[in-house]
Amino acid sequence: MDALARRGRQGLVTVIDDEICPETDSGTMALLGYEPHRYYTGRGSLEALGLGFMEVGDNGVGFRVNFASYDADKGRLDRRTARDVSPQEQQLLVDELRRGVTFADDDSVEVSVMGFGRHRGIVCFRSDAPLSSNVSNTDPGFRKVGPFGIPNDSFEPAPLPCEPLDDSAAAARTARLVNRYVAQSQAVLSASPVNAARRARGDLAANILLFRDAGHQVPDLPSFRQITGRTLSLHGQVPAEHGLMKLVGGGFTDSRQPEDVDDATYYQGLVGAALADPADVVVVHIKAPDEPGHDNRPEAKVRAIEAVDRLFVAPLVEGLGDDDVLVLASDHSTPCEMGIHSADPVPVLVTHRRLEADATRRYSEREAAAGGLGVGRAAELLAHLDRLLEGA
Repeated sequence: MDALARRGRQGLVTVIDDEICPETDSGTMALLGYEPHRYYTGRGSLEALGLGFMEVGDNGVGFRVNFASYDADKGRLDRRTARDVSPQEQQLLVDELRRGVTFADDDSVEVSVMGFGRHRGIVCFRSDAPLSSNVSNTDPGFRKVGPFGIPNDSFEPAPLPCEPLDDSAAAARTARLVNRYVAQSQAVLSASPVNAARRARGDLAANILLFRDAGHQVPDLPSFRQITGRTLSLHGQVPAEHGLMKLVGGGFTDSRQPEDVDDATYYQGLVGAALADPADVVVVHIKAPDEPGHDNRPEAKVRAIEAVDRLFVAPLVEGLGDDDVLVLASDHSTPCEMGIHSADPVPVLVTHRRLEADATRRYSEREAAAGGLGVGRAAELLAHLDRLLEGA
């Protein structure tokens, strides 16, 4: 990446604004030229759309959930259950939730739940009666501001009730459904044999779900081809990216790294898939440095970036053609000292044979701030690159 910096141009780019911390979906939306303040309607609906739990026009509400661990007696809440829930454990927990949580007395309600690796999951409610995403989070780590989730600097270590954020019957009904699901799921999870085994070996029990990032309506987005004249493909890691591609007419490939596949094999396959992709614009989302950032493990984050550099970026560059444009960017920042996403600007590096290099020597925030890329906002990046290359 540092060698690319010496051949290209860099800039420090604001993903959304100085206050809103981007998530993968809103950050990717911005980098693809869609202004989140105009188009973003909440992550939950994109997750549900990506999983097939909702379709465009459905009356439903999707939520991100964390499989968390809560001990009321000790006043302890681990929002991510230490990230050590195995895929097998999570699938068993999800199966128990599907069997044990019921809305049998209200046949107008349909509930879907999916585990999505370690502590992550998605829950979606669909109903004949009106629903609304304008409800609060039960996750105390985040508050809902419009469609965005904003981290709380400090909070009591206890789950919160879901509350309507307006006076509508739809918001009140949605809040009741969430609270009912949380109560039933907490009983199911607390009695789970999976958690009994975890407690027996000294691990935290994944005994409560924390809801956040409700999404009711999916955004009405113009197609990527319509705004750029190009085809698009995304090799992604989360269902929300799949949902976004459904809306903009892009292709989607699930590129998560299987638990039993080593880094060298994984990145070799990812490079091959990217180079073979026939789309005009190919986006590859690599998540490896993110989780060490959440867990305040700077050395592990460095190792993850080094692996990406050595095993993905280097062979990708070798395989690119003379007319290919390479863009290195982040959908958000995850500083180790914060343990969450931040609104910090991200470094963007662009290389192309016709693009004159600036004076930067390394790919970093500090160097990018002095770079000559000449664009300050993510949603303006692609249009800016078109103008740069037209004039090169």
